[in-house]
Amino acid sequence: MTRIAWMFPALALSTFAGCTSKNGDDSGTPGDGGTGDGGSGCTAEVDSTWPANGETSAYYRTNVEFDLSDPDTTAVITLADSAGSAVAGTSTLNDAGDVVLFTPDAPLASGTTYTATLAYCSGNPEISFTTSSLGAPLAASIDGNAYIVDLNGARFLQPAGVADLLLSQLNNSILMGVQTSSPNLQMIGAISVDGGTDQDVCTPTIDFPSADFSDSPYFAVGPQDTTISAAGYDIEISQLMISGTFSADGTYFGGGVLAGQLDARVLAPLVGSLLGTKDPDAICATVAGFGVTCTECASDGQPYCLDVLVEDITATALGTAIVPRTQADVDGDSTCAK
Repeated sequence: MTRIAWMFPALALSTFAGCTSKNGDDSGTPGDGGTGDGGSGCTAEVDSTWPANGETSAYYRTNVEFDLSDPDTTAVITLADSAGSAVAGTSTLNDAGDVVLFTPDAPLASGTTYTATLAYCSGNPEISFTTSSLGAPLAASIDGNAYIVDLNGARFLQPAGVADLLLSQLNNSILMGVQTSSPNLQMIGAISVDGGTDQDVCTPTIDFPSADFSDSPYFAVGPQDTTISAAGYDIEISQLMISGTFSADGTYFGGGVLAGQLDARVLAPLVGSLLGTKDPDAICATVAGFGVTCTECASDGQPYCLDVLVEDITATALGTAIVPRTQADVDGDSTCAK
């Protein structure tokens, strides 16, 4: 499990800087309805935390978050390991003042228990969580490995309430393969045949840019403008970025994040039947009903794009490697429908 601040730290810090926070209770347990305010008039409570209290498989690159019921400009999070040593990092607040975020200066250790303490107007509640085994050094080669991305258990954060509807129109799975991992990581992408795990060899593979792998087993590829052919349509994703961490044995990667930008003008044929319109202006008006605003497209500045953010992605290894396919390969293959 992860938070996007690890992938876009500048964005995260600008979002959470200069804000107020909410408060929690005075019992030391988030969300139990404590009302101690020391005469300050503070009535806020901790609504939820990230990770959850008692989590045993937290992602080692996670941030710590306390969501509060009311603003509190004094709220600060500190983090310590099981030995009581403080973890270096920055505590910030969102613009609404109801979310407190702690961003560690460096990834946490894998398989380690941590305690987060919130100091705010209603008390000093604590949560504890333990990181998973992800982050341990690679003990096996991942060269030639292929992975199928599982979006079913992922968290679709943007566009809120719309991303899962859009993805429900796609029957193809996303496949990712490692060509080489040293000195840099070189990965390619593909899509599966409808409803299966076999590579669709009649669709060109995606060549991702070479990525620095010095933070192995963590990787981050992109950003790159990418076209994915799926459901009979070419879907353009601007500034696509994918990150994650390989397990020590290379059998899966977790903590994955996918981010990019979708153009409503390109999506129109795909979602026309779903939303009842192929007009990009009408599509943007429709998604506005979900509280989602179309933004300026990176390609031409027109207000037709939707920012996409998917977190907590897991991908498991396939038994076969991904075969690189160019458009010329597809055109020259007599088994592919023309």
